[in-house]
Amino acid sequence: MSVRTVLVTGGGSGIGAGVVVELAAAGYQVAVVDRNAEAAGRVAEQVKAAGGNALPVTADVSDMDAVASAVAEVRDYFGTVDVLVNNAGFARDNHILDMPIEDWDSVQSTHLRGSFLMLKAVAPLMAAQRWGRVVNVSSISALGIHGERVNYVAAKAGLEGLTRAAALDLAPHGITVNAVGPGVIQTAMTEVSAARAGRSLDEHLAVQAAQIPRGRVGSPHDVARAVQFFIAEDADFITGQVLYVSGGPHG
Repeated sequence: MSVRTVLVTGGGSGIGAGVVVELAAAGYQVAVVDRNAEAAGRVAEQVKAAGGNALPVTADVSDMDAVASAVAEVRDYFGTVDVLVNNAGFARDNHILDMPIEDWDSVQSTHLRGSFLMLKAVAPLMAAQRWGRVVNVSSISALGIHGERVNYVAAKAGLEGLTRAAALDLAPHGITVNAVGPGVIQTAMTEVSAARAGRSLDEHLAVQAAQIPRGRVGSPHDVARAVQFFIAEDADFITGQVLYVSGGPHG
């Protein structure tokens, strides 16, 4: 069997970078797609230094032309796209009464529109080979949480709906579509969240851990393990599912 090619959006930092590194270590060749060219290149070089095969690609996933160009670049370099991990996203938190429409639109465009555009672009490649895996990175926020992030919650809930609908559409083509929903995961953005809450990083992590049944915050490794479960060669009877990676049950 040939080496599978994985395309990870938002692969230049945080959870996306963690997924890239771990999948490369597991033997996949990886396209690191990020709108930050420097970040994508840095992660790709990390993979190569460890003996893996990675291609950095610069693209804004909310831009249809940029998505088409990125997928074409990956296809030309690796031959196809076997696995898509829709991870690109960011937060612009605010109370619903104070949220600028620009922050609503930008979050929806990246998380939801971007995932749709990427899925639509790679699905024909997967359908042609009668095999494909798609994993959308959602969040426990999709269940509805307090925290002045109505745009983020709505985007992630929409992404889970997209997951289920796309799974039905693409199942006859040999393509599975699933989602992972991280809880509190420690990345560089954790420091931003701590500052927003008026805490030091250590204080913030302690507060978060105290609310998690497992007693700790998560890491990108935890999310990568769930992704690997869904994209396995023999995981073809699991589709349209959401797996929360959050240290305990929610909702």
